[in-house]
Amino acid sequence: MISRRDVVQVARRPRVCLSLIGLILALLATGITQAETGERPGPEAVDRGKKLYNAYCVACHKPMGVGEPIVPWSIRRTDLIEAMPLNETSHAWHHGDDQLTVMILDGTDRSRTRMPVWRNSLTEQNAADLIAYMKSLWSDRIVSCQGPKHMDCM
Repeated sequence: MISRRDVVQVARRPRVCLSLIGLILALLATGITQAETGERPGPEAVDRGKKLYNAYCVACHKPMGVGEPIVPWSIRRTDLIEAMPLNETSHAWHHGDDQLTVMILDGTDRSRTRMPVWRNSLTEQNAADLIAYMKSLWSDRIVSCQGPKHMDCM
């Protein structure tokens, strides 16, 4: 917990205060602050995200984010994973926006066997717009339960 004394000490350091204010303003200006607010993203972000989704994601994650069918273990290639659903039928909503952004831009060790690393093609704002589109596929309940608080909603 932050004490009053801690706040006073930081306030006495003008450079630190200015840096923090600058960081907050930069985040607000980029629009990347929609993380796990429990609110639906704006329609402009959803529209931009849908266009990006159709250009980069739909081939594997399918229309409306339904993902690829699960291949039975008996015939599954061990080096290949299916593109998971991005709608609320899977666990994408268990992750916060920061985690989803990293997955989109950098992938994970497991996902890189199939999903390209998009960091050279997409910006963080593009990733935020893709996440806005994903959230448009979720119910109000799922949007309000996204991220770490998902366990409280089970």
